[in-house]
Amino acid sequence: MSKKVLIVDDEEILAGNFQTYLEMLGCEVQTAANGAIALQTVQSFKPDLLVLDYRLPDMTGFDVFDAMCSLHLCETVLMTAHPSIEVCNRAIERHIDIILLKPFPLHELGNVVLHGLPTGTPREQPELAERRHGGEVSFPLKLFDGAWVLSDRRRPAASAEGPPKQIKKGT
Repeated sequence: MSKKVLIVDDEEILAGNFQTYLEMLGCEVQTAANGAIALQTVQSFKPDLLVLDYRLPDMTGFDVFDAMCSLHLCETVLMTAHPSIEVCNRAIERHIDIILLKPFPLHELGNVVLHGLPTGTPREQPELAERRHGGEVSFPLKLFDGAWVLSDRRRPAASAEGPPKQIKKGT
């Protein structure tokens, strides 16, 4: 029996690419372009896995997740291009174990859908996957290849020396 996956993403081309790729891997896949469509679809489709974008045109991914829990409980993977400590904490509260940070290679989505969390991964915080590098780590995020990356680039790391010094142009 193939795994049933519902992809909720307002970027229809991206959602279509995810669908095509996962179908090539043997999954049965449906897509929804917003939260309302996702909530309608989940009742009839009854997915095994929800791949959910955080920012949707009508609600957040967490709003969809919360509403869906009363309709149908399934594993959830959250996708976002705007990671923050708040998003991570809200995922932890909901026991969402995996956050994929956009952009990510299709094979990472395939690995998550087919295999879930790598064995031995602690469940206290989500497994996060990211391909962008640089900056200082505000809290630890681990790529599936074992590298550690920064999750929140909007908040610069606090310096022991105080605020950054201003540089004067031309003297």
